[in-house]
Amino acid sequence: MSTLHLVRQSAFASNDFAQCLSVLDHQDSVVLMDDGCYNLKHPLMDSLIKRVDGSVNINVVVSHAQARAIEIITAVKAIEIGDVVELTFTHKKVITWQ
Repeated sequence: MSTLHLVRQSAFASNDFAQCLSVLDHQDSVVLMDDGCYNLKHPLMDSLIKRVDGSVNINVVVSHAQARAIEIITAVKAIEIGDVVELTFTHKKVITWQ
């Protein structure tokens, strides 16, 4: 069963991102939004990218990253906020980490 994980908090401020990573399964998707965009610069992101073999999609809302002056790395797909709505319909369940 695929799950969409909406990560809204920075791992520099809370442990939500670490908890999210601990329950990730194949065919899940992660969307970094709001302060969750700061996770692009957190060491946990490096471990996630190394762990992912293409079975987990990592996305970031581009306007949220730009508002925080965070550069989007190539291993992460830049999406628009409207794409999040579509992702909610293509996954069995949605978890918001905030």
